[in-house]
Amino acid sequence: MPRVLLTRPSQRIGEDNNFSTLLKDEGIDVIEIPMITIEYPNDSTSLDSAIIALSKKEYDYCVLSSPTAVEYFHARATDLGVADAIRSSVGFATVGAKSAKRLEDFGYSLQVPLPHQNAGAAALLISLRTFDIRGKRTLILQSQIGTVVLARAFEMCGAIITKTVLYQTTGPSLYDAARLLQLFEADEPQRPAVVAFFSPSAVEFFVRTLAEMGVHHLAALPALAAIGETTAAEINLLLKRRPEIVARKANQESLAADIIQYLKIPSLQ
Repeated sequence: MPRVLLTRPSQRIGEDNNFSTLLKDEGIDVIEIPMITIEYPNDSTSLDSAIIALSKKEYDYCVLSSPTAVEYFHARATDLGVADAIRSSVGFATVGAKSAKRLEDFGYSLQVPLPHQNAGAAALLISLRTFDIRGKRTLILQSQIGTVVLARAFEMCGAIITKTVLYQTTGPSLYDAARLLQLFEADEPQRPAVVAFFSPSAVEFFVRTLAEMGVHHLAALPALAAIGETTAAEINLLLKRRPEIVARKANQESLAADIIQYLKIPSLQ
């Protein structure tokens, strides 16, 4: 039975994990070892002030770049008691269809739907230019290592932006780092045939973790799979190799299908 290592954060796996289901249905074993830990900032003063400002109509738009961002935003706005005020006064921009759906599930107003981040900077800019955001006060909420492409695109289209950290993205827990090392030091049948990445930050923390704990494994990695070109570019940057699998569409179902097809190549069995 071939094995695939999934590096997504546990929060994302808990929300929606069609990827693992599709692979398991084909008899592929999925090992889930998160390479990213997500939590609110240690000091939430700036975040809380920004969310309260939203409720007072001090911004025209709020930008949330992922389903995780939507979840964290809604939970914080609810805790602060301002979710209803924000629903009635603020338009939202989201990145990707799943972020948009999650936002609408919570009852917020989606006014600027944007393509998935793995669609690339050009697609983002083309889409954003179809909306008139010139002079609009725009709050961008993302992780402390969130891509600068999003903010730059809004600036290029004339928005007045403010960036605030919504959540901290850090590397794997010590437990998960140890599990990762143990996996690559196991006998051949236990090692993964494919490592799947859903974001550039997962690639970064994966490489950093192995570099610190077992650097020799980086030279002998199995096939690598990326959900889109942005993630593929990070793999190429850090590991100096093009991933063997890049999803034809930037979603987990497409990535799962491409991995299944790759693992069924006779020469690999």
